[in-house]
Amino acid sequence: MLRALEVMNEIEDRLSYEQSTTIEGAELTTEQRKILRLMNRVLNAWQNLDDWPLLRTDAEIVLVGEVLSTNLEDGTDQYVTATNGSVTMTVVNGTFDQTFVGRAIQISGDEYVYRIAAVNSATEIELNRGWVSATIAAGTWSGTAWTSSDERTFTVGSDRYALPGDFDRPTGKMQAFFAPYGVKAMGPDSLLSRRRMDSGLVTGEVESWTIYGTNDAGTVQLIHFHPWPKNARMLLYTYQRDHPKLDSDNDQIRIETRYSEVYIEAVVNCALRDFEDDDAIQQNIADMLAGLNSALSQGEMTRDKKVFRLANRRRKAMRRGARQGGMSIDWGDEFDVAGNTGYFD
Repeated sequence: MLRALEVMNEIEDRLSYEQSTTIEGAELTTEQRKILRLMNRVLNAWQNLDDWPLLRTDAEIVLVGEVLSTNLEDGTDQYVTATNGSVTMTVVNGTFDQTFVGRAIQISGDEYVYRIAAVNSATEIELNRGWVSATIAAGTWSGTAWTSSDERTFTVGSDRYALPGDFDRPTGKMQAFFAPYGVKAMGPDSLLSRRRMDSGLVTGEVESWTIYGTNDAGTVQLIHFHPWPKNARMLLYTYQRDHPKLDSDNDQIRIETRYSEVYIEAVVNCALRDFEDDDAIQQNIADMLAGLNSALSQGEMTRDKKVFRLANRRRKAMRRGARQGGMSIDWGDEFDVAGNTGYFD
């Protein structure tokens, strides 16, 4: 792997630009800023290559199982108080903490599902929107029974999880991402359509997944599962990372040495053409990488070895004649011998 400054100087040399002593800071010339911008642009497009193992890495997702409230009629019940129009909900004997933020909650007997936007205390949470249904109250415990209680319990589940900040895409085919666990890929629209068939928060063994949306900060993508995980579980996977942006002298360009010349030529090509719009740059890089992908897929030189074989038209004619005579003849390897000249493609 090469350092960013080394590659910058190599590109400048080929373009007959003045050599750079650093690419850090704000005092870069117009030519330096242009080359640095193109270097990062080509790196982003480079991730379309199938063969870029240096940016592959392993990760895991820990699925959170459902949390159920109790209903034991002994004073430890986690009954709910919710007021129409209010985002605040209290739970008798609740045990909420900050790990519950972002999870979904559904109250028994109510059709709506809410997200937990904040946890104020172990017994008080804030919903992502005001309580839609009629007000419910937990009542009080007399020592032997609840009084004036709606006796509502709840279910908490988590169907979406944050992917790593450098996540670019799954490696290989989408269907193979979680295939070892029997979890299949679905498009976002298909998964949402399937979820609408359920009445609220339905838990079970995870069957499908998709990627859409980001977290509130817009910094990471979210992966969604269906049904909502019933049990805690760890899923291992391999993904393609984003290439980190080049902005300091010692940043490494994570391309194998054998492809470094192709990378440099791609940047030089874009600089020489002096594109004025991003679409033209992107199309040029895409064309270059398509050619490289095609070359890489050819495999080793031995794949191109010529093999002599009998012309198909001659073999078909002989077999057709055998069938017409009511006989089945197996000619074996006789017609594949190179000495039988005159019948080869």
